Amino acid sequence: MELHPEESVVGEVTAIKPYGAFVRLVTGDVGMIHISEISTEYVRDISQYLTVGQQVVVKVIGRNEEGKYNLSLKRVSRQDHDAALFHNEVTQVKKALDERLATLDETVKEFIARRERRPARESLTAWIATMKREKQELERHQQRRMRFYAPDWQELAENSPIPSSSGEETVDDETAEESDNRE
Repeated sequence: MELHPEESVVGEVTAIKPYGAFVRLVTGDVGMIHISEISTEYVRDISQYLTVGQQVVVKVIGRNEEGKYNLSLKRVSRQDHDAALFHNEVTQVKKALDERLATLDETVKEFIARRERRPARESLTAWIATMKREKQELERHQQRRMRFYAPDWQELAENSPIPSSSGEETVDDETAEESDNRE
């Protein structure tokens, strides 16, 4: 974003030298406030007026040969100051909204991609029918196995003694070996 002369903008003081202060503007550009542009009164020590990391509203005077902005603090009116702060807040809100919209756009794109990968209703119906058939086949197979093994279970149940809860009937080692051999 190109800044024009007489435009007020917010910046942060990044360095203080004996001849002026360097400011990083919200646009990302760097400019310098010459010691003569800091205050309307005579300035001996810039650190009495500015500190590194301080946010300031400056007015663009022009550009030097290197392309850096020449800035002024003393030319900023109260109206310019308030307008620059308001513009900075609006810019930050717009940036936050743009980031949020970009996130929402990504979420919507992912949702649409997942929805397109989902099978059509007809294929879902076919898949459900296939699963039902497989389930029925498994149940039939299980019933056949139960009928095949059921006689052996019934025979074991009839021949093996079940101990009572009172503990009257005991199983000796020979009876246990015979039942193990039958299995």
